Amino acid sequence: MRGRYADYAKHLYERPDVRIEVTDGRSFLRASPQQFDVVQMTLVDTWASTAAGAFALSENNLYTEEAFREYFNHLKPDGMIAITRWEFRQPREALRVVAVAMEALHHLGVENPARNFIVTSQGSLDEDGIPVVVLAKKTPFTSAEEDAVAGHCDRYSELDPLYLPTNPGQNPFSELIASNDPQAFARRYAYNVSPVSDNAPFFFFTLKAGQILSDASLRHGIDWKVNLGVLVLLLVLVISVAAVLVFLVLPLALRGGRTRQSPLPLLYFIAVGLGYILVEIAFIQRFVLFLGHPTYALTVVIFLLMISSGAGSLFSRRWLPRSQMGWIPLLLVLAILTLYVFFLPARLAGWVGLDFGYRLLVSAILLVPLGFLMGMPFPTGLRALATFPAPEFPTETGQAENAVEWAWAMNAAASVLGSVSAMVIAIQFGLTVTLACGAFAYVLALFLMPALRAKAA
Repeated sequence: MRGRYADYAKHLYERPDVRIEVTDGRSFLRASPQQFDVVQMTLVDTWASTAAGAFALSENNLYTEEAFREYFNHLKPDGMIAITRWEFRQPREALRVVAVAMEALHHLGVENPARNFIVTSQGSLDEDGIPVVVLAKKTPFTSAEEDAVAGHCDRYSELDPLYLPTNPGQNPFSELIASNDPQAFARRYAYNVSPVSDNAPFFFFTLKAGQILSDASLRHGIDWKVNLGVLVLLLVLVISVAAVLVFLVLPLALRGGRTRQSPLPLLYFIAVGLGYILVEIAFIQRFVLFLGHPTYALTVVIFLLMISSGAGSLFSRRWLPRSQMGWIPLLLVLAILTLYVFFLPARLAGWVGLDFGYRLLVSAILLVPLGFLMGMPFPTGLRALATFPAPEFPTETGQAENAVEWAWAMNAAASVLGSVSAMVIAIQFGLTVTLACGAFAYVLALFLMPALRAKAA
């Protein structure tokens, strides 16, 4: 913007009073003591990723209630937020911006923010793809500010005021603001425009349950690829479940039935696999905000967990020579996960403003001990099964299949199912519940541990 595209940008970035910061917006605000006249986001998201049909499944921490509180707290007394989103015949994106901003203002002590909003569009909302700007303040808009916006709309005929404090009009924006209850409005509105939080930062997921399989939701509107991602997720889940049932569970049930083998030892490996992948994906999603970018979160979380889990697996043979001691790492994992479920979200949000190097150090402190312990239950269970490798499931040829092979297969299948289930749980119930489900899987593994000891006895 200072070289090849300087003329296109009218040399804005060459002004002496303009400073470029290449960082996550919330991280910059958290670390900045400044107060601003305007916090602006104009179509900061690209729809290029919708070609994969997964935009609604990606986290976006710029549009959450906690983010808007940050924005309002960094405004001067008369400052404002200006956010532009694409909108549709049935509004949902800019409408959700208003819902999130209302919820943030409520938490900041503004009981009725009816005079704290101005909404305008570039053209009437009679087609998809219309840009809509939402202006929001901590204090009510003055008559002079409202007159300035109205006069600007009069000078430019393509601008259409959708909501002015003294002239609210008749549209979903005015209905939402008049209700003063974003949650109640969202329940009766056609799309899910309820406020989103850092716990479930899926701003672009606006479908309700009944719309997910609706042909109209998938084919009408320029955001159909966004909605298609949800259907793809469900199809992957269904296909994964069917494949596991046909190729693993059914053959195991038939062979186990003939040999009267208990499935409890193998259920232990399913629980361990589910627990690990649910915890891993929950942390990846949670660390997107903390580290400032999905790529950083994916790389750091997977790298730290894989390295530490591998070390835990290696040392488990020395530290846990007997399978009777397998409950120790499970109990420690549960203790750490319980602590993280209740205390980690608030602490991570408070550390967002740290320098990136310190955030990497905090990530290692949080993840390495947990990953080290999570690497122990699986090899410990395998050693218990392999202690007495008696024939478990005789095949038609009379050769024996070792239960260790089935343990590997069940653990891998659980990882596949868990990765898809983690996304479904996160979208529907939030990241904290996803992490809690991972902890519950380890509870099941702890209760199934005696079955492994009985097997090896």
